[in-house]
Amino acid sequence: MPCFLILSQPDLGTAIVLVPVMVGMLLIWGIRWRILAGIAGAGLAVLPLAWLRLAEYQKSRLLVFINPDLDPLGAGYTISQSRIAIGSGGLFGKGWLAGTQSQLSFLPERHSDFIFSVVGEEWGFLGVTLVLAGFIFLFLRALSLTHQVRDPYGRLLVTGLTVMLAFHVAVNTAMTIGLAPVVGLPLPFFSYGGSWMLTCTAAIGMILSVAARRPVY
Repeated sequence: MPCFLILSQPDLGTAIVLVPVMVGMLLIWGIRWRILAGIAGAGLAVLPLAWLRLAEYQKSRLLVFINPDLDPLGAGYTISQSRIAIGSGGLFGKGWLAGTQSQLSFLPERHSDFIFSVVGEEWGFLGVTLVLAGFIFLFLRALSLTHQVRDPYGRLLVTGLTVMLAFHVAVNTAMTIGLAPVVGLPLPFFSYGGSWMLTCTAAIGMILSVAARRPVY
């Protein structure tokens, strides 16, 4: 139900986030793979109907993802500039505030959805690797709590919040290099936005709260 309510906004990106969160929590709960496969099959069956419900700008983003040359100066402009920015960063980047695509405003939404492109341009491959390594370490540490917490609610809470943040990172980084369609998912702790930063810090706070209540022996 929450997924359909969010889709009616319309906000496809946020609605999609709820899918892996639900799957992760169901797996932790112990759902049978056969049941999960049935749910996935039902979801795939309604994809043609979902396409008919998409807004025109959402359809154009998906079509540009399939064929980037379809609209290079329109729907495909942002992703083209993003790939140029990341590719021009090289190994060590161009330096702090020295990026051309980002600082000269060739890259739209550089402060929010495409902040990862700025990281790639100014910090290079090394900086991108460090950022992703930090995220991976954070998520693995959070998921390790699911084996230490005895409270079922705590396990579900940690799993849901961790999957939510991890999915944002995965889709945002893939989006900036053209491996995923542009869906407007910000990068945790990097993208500009007060409400999003509050959400991320609240998620980490709740995970730490569960960690503080786990057995110490």
